[in-house]
Amino acid sequence: MVRIQLLKALLVNPWVHDFKAFDFWNKPLGLLMVSSILKKLGCAIDFVDCMDRQSPYFATPTRTDEWGRGKYYCEEIEKPRVFAQIPRRYKCYGMPRRIFLDVINRLETPDSIFMTSSMTYWYRGVFEAISILRRRFPGVKIILGGIYATLCADHARKYSGADIVFTGAVEERIPDLLSALGWTGNAPADLCKCVPDHSVYEKMHYGVAITSRGCPFDCTYCATKYLCNRFSTVPLETAIKQIDLIRKKTRNIAFFDDALLYNRSFPDLLRSAITRKYELNLHASNGLHCRYITEEIARLMFEANFKTIYLSLETINPEVQEKTGGKVSTGEFKTAVQTLTRAGFAPAQIHAYILYGMPDQGHEEIIDSIRLCHELKVNPHLCEFSPIPHTIEYAKTGYDENTDPLYHNNLFHTWYYPEPKIDTYNKIKRLLQQ
Repeated sequence: MVRIQLLKALLVNPWVHDFKAFDFWNKPLGLLMVSSILKKLGCAIDFVDCMDRQSPYFATPTRTDEWGRGKYYCEEIEKPRVFAQIPRRYKCYGMPRRIFLDVINRLETPDSIFMTSSMTYWYRGVFEAISILRRRFPGVKIILGGIYATLCADHARKYSGADIVFTGAVEERIPDLLSALGWTGNAPADLCKCVPDHSVYEKMHYGVAITSRGCPFDCTYCATKYLCNRFSTVPLETAIKQIDLIRKKTRNIAFFDDALLYNRSFPDLLRSAITRKYELNLHASNGLHCRYITEEIARLMFEANFKTIYLSLETINPEVQEKTGGKVSTGEFKTAVQTLTRAGFAPAQIHAYILYGMPDQGHEEIIDSIRLCHELKVNPHLCEFSPIPHTIEYAKTGYDENTDPLYHNNLFHTWYYPEPKIDTYNKIKRLLQQ
């Protein structure tokens, strides 16, 4: 075994450049896993999260709701030419640039810099951060990972300025990561038991946990299968460890699983939380699969003190439901709502994601979906369609690997491209607000 030649690393979660952004329990889970892995290897860490609203680096007050969510600080920036027709301001969300510069200027030179990325159309914030870091730390290797880096790897390699573009989930490719850092031989066995490193945050209004990776479904609009080609679960004791570490800093925990209820050990995790009498507010932030909400699961989630439940509805059109993957039917959605309310959840705690903007999707079915939510007294949330590379719906748009990821922007694609649809937009927004 050759000892890794990495004594100090800088980890950065960059800004978001977009028309809108909101801190909806957003933590850079992959970067937190990298932090855990590097610390296991004896590496010292500097961690700069430009999207941390509780960052000690700046004292800009931010309003936070009872579950830890809130608005980001933002500054208006020049709008890309692609978005010229959109009558909205384009902004940089997160830490003010002057403070970011001041922070990195006070840091020691690291041996390597690790940066994550999220939405593909947020890449301009990634590029800006890489450019600044390159000037501040010339010659230091920059490793870029995350969703954008995986879905648009060629674009990232060509334009980002990173030395290494790392694709896929870091937990599944630990040997590849170590190899990129100069480690030869087998990875230490306990690295697979690493959990997201929330210790990098001085203060938190919420933490994020994950009990599984991947999803058993293959929806035509979702790239989860490409990001993680198999469904796997973390050991129960590792999931419990995540909860125990987060609860030292905050009472709010959001689960990031793509298929939380498909994990057969999830009920045992809930029983553990109930038995240990955790005083926590739990949140299912990603859309839950309605068909797996049984009477037992609903009861356990209620007793474990889940405060918010988000369900995947997408549409009530049965043809669209079937064509896009068949993960939910309208009947299953209604049954899930009824099961949750019988378990004790108030309708106001239940939310439904409705997808709009897919190729050939009519707006009337979205209106009908919203009205169904109103009838059931649950909260509808519109998910504007973003064409995601490596999906069936992406191919229908006519985009390819050479398309600028800015065209993936959900607001731009759904409401303004190829032509503005303002009247429909306003009609649906008014209905949502009733």
